[in-house]
Amino acid sequence: MNLYRKAIDSLGWGDAPAVVIGHKTPDGDSVMSALAYAYLMDALGHKTLARMAGKANNETVFAAKAFGIDLPETLLSIETAADPVRLILMDHSDYAQAVDGARNARILQVIDHHGIGDIAESKLLFAKYMPVGSTCSIVYTSYKELGVEITADVAKILFAGILSDTLNLIKVTTTDVDRQIYEELLQILANAWNMDISAARSKVNEIYKGMVVAAHDFSSMSDEEIFNSDAKDYVMGGAKFRLGSLDWKDSATINQFAERMLRVMPSIMRETGNQMIFCRVGYEEKTCMVYYGTDSAQTLSIAEKAFGKSKCPGMIFVNRRLSRKLDVIPMLTKALN
Repeated sequence: MNLYRKAIDSLGWGDAPAVVIGHKTPDGDSVMSALAYAYLMDALGHKTLARMAGKANNETVFAAKAFGIDLPETLLSIETAADPVRLILMDHSDYAQAVDGARNARILQVIDHHGIGDIAESKLLFAKYMPVGSTCSIVYTSYKELGVEITADVAKILFAGILSDTLNLIKVTTTDVDRQIYEELLQILANAWNMDISAARSKVNEIYKGMVVAAHDFSSMSDEEIFNSDAKDYVMGGAKFRLGSLDWKDSATINQFAERMLRVMPSIMRETGNQMIFCRVGYEEKTCMVYYGTDSAQTLSIAEKAFGKSKCPGMIFVNRRLSRKLDVIPMLTKALN
């Protein structure tokens, strides 16, 4: 018997379906990896339910429609019960980013491509971390290692997640593993679409262009919704903060956009119980770091230690494109510690 499968089977699955769920303010990778991993666990004989820990963003909705994927239902919190809900956490391993009530749940598995967070479980659990650009890439390797066929429907889901989290393979966190998986999934899609690989590549490139437009379409959103469309909560060095990550196409209006994000930070901070708020706004090949905190002097000190001198209140301009994962989080970690 496959030893990987034997380890999965040995977990305390219980009678009720386990919930496979990504982080709050879900992005495409978080949603698609949960869907694909739920299908994988079901194929192994374990009952699961894929869920989203928040509303899908515009890019994810567009990708789902383009690939013909039904998005999972939303689950904002889990109830405390005598028999705890069993969770499989995708694309995160911090309680601050997990669905409300996760501390009272039984964590069965963690599948992630970020740093190891503070999720704790007294019982045995299965965890799989890989240094790749997308959690969907990790899920792909699990299908292969467990000998479960990747159908055309599953390939669409995995491909959509990889497309989103690697920015169609151009994001700095993209690895050769992601690139190889991308090509293998693309071949499955080409066969399903009855077209050659070149035509399939053109098709997914067009889909990605639509995803980019959707991701930057803030026309129907409030400024608070824009900020929270890609924001995560963190606890570091005794400080609790929220970090948003956005991109702005019009460099001529970057200051105005940054000011809009700054204006909604106080209310977001009150609603979420954070001490500080940061937002990475990428534009051209540069970055504007927007910041706000209850203790303005302390927040300014931390922001300047992390990103450089602040030339105007609440903003620091950096002459390179910062990645939240590779740059901003390590810079804040160093400043806070």
